Parts: sequence; C-alpha cells; structure tokens
Amino acid sequence: MATVSSGLIRQGSRNTTHLHRPQLFQALFSTKSSSKPGNSTWERSAKRVKDTDVTDPYLDKIRAETVDSALQLKTIEDELCGAIGKALGKQGDKVLAAIRDMTNEHMRYTECIESREFNAALEFANRHNEARKRAIKARWELLVHRQAVGFTVDNHSVVHETFPIHDALPDTLTALDGARGEHDNLSTAEYHAKSNPSDLTKEKFPDQLDWWRTRGRWK
Repeated sequence: MATVSSGLIRQGSRNTTHLHRPQLFQALFSTKSSSKPGNSTWERSAKRVKDTDVTDPYLDKIRAETVDSALQLKTIEDELCGAIGKALGKQGDKVLAAIRDMTNEHMRYTECIESREFNAALEFANRHNEARKRAIKARWELLVHRQAVGFTVDNHSVVHETFPIHDALPDTLTALDGARGEHDNLSTAEYHAKSNPSDLTKEKFPDQLDWWRTRGRWK
C-alpha cells in the first residue's frame, strides 16, 4: 500500500465548494483534529497495532489486511493514515456521484419546464429528489466517518461547504404550479440561472498562497 504522510491530513484549505476530486481531497482533510500532537486517531491506533499483546477482532483485521505489526511505528502511522484517507475518499466519491445525478436530473427538469412538458418535468423532479436523498445520506455518513477518525473541529461546516445540496424540486402538479408561474415571470436565462444548482458552487478555490496568508500553518 502506498503510504500517505500524516501531514496530509493536517493541512489544506477549507474554503471551497468546488467539486473537483483533487480539491475535494484537500478539503476533506482540511479540518484540524481536536487531538493533541501524538494523540491522533492514527497515532493511537498505530501503537495498539504495534503492541501484539493487545488483541481484538478489529486490531486483528487491521494487522491481517492493512499493516504489518512488525513495521516501525511511524510507518504503521503512515499506513493507517493512507487507509483512512482512502476510506474518506471513497465516501466523498459517493456524495459526488449523488450530487452529479441531482445536477443531471435538474437540468432535464429545467428543460422540460422551459418547453412546458410538465408531466416529463415531474418525472425528472422525482429522480432528482431521490438522488438528493442519496446525497444527504452519503454526506451524513461522511460526517460520521470524519468524526470517528478525529476531525471534530469545523467538521460539519467543512463537509457542508464542500458538498452543498440544494432544495428538493416540486414533484406534484399542484406544487409545480409555482414553478410554472415563476418561469412565466422570468426570462429563460433568468430562470435557468436562478434554478441551476451548479451556480451554487462558483466560489474561487484559494491557492496555496491564499491559504498561508489567511490561515497560516497552525491557525
């Protein structure tokens, strides 16, 4: 397994709502752990993995599938860091996949509203809302996973800023009447700009210099 330095988990900028995977990866590891130096989740776990006198099903599974207890402690820490990063990355991908489904169904819904194909619009609204439920569930799971590995400082705000999830679409003819009226009162371009979820994520991602200026190394 390729090792990932524990420093990766301790750095990065959290002011982003872009949904590109490299930036997502940085955002997911941006929140500082509340643990004191030497007391992070991976460091505590590494000590337990290293101590073969301590046994339980979870530690045995880690020793068998993730790291070799004969390795140096720092190497075990890095291996566990990599395993944690991989797990969080997979969960982040689940959230992204659901949000992409939302965006695609929202675009089709908007096209149907513009062409006044309201029955078809309802079908896409239902698909959008189902994808939204998946996105909310996956985002909640990511929050839990991050909390479990020690990311307790600003965990909620970081995840919600990285993965914004907009409101559900009207999925009945009665509820759709409001959308019809709104579309009639706006130009096509105005309606699309107002309702397009991608417009919620047009914040400039800060570069490394911005991060050092605004946050500093340990702020």
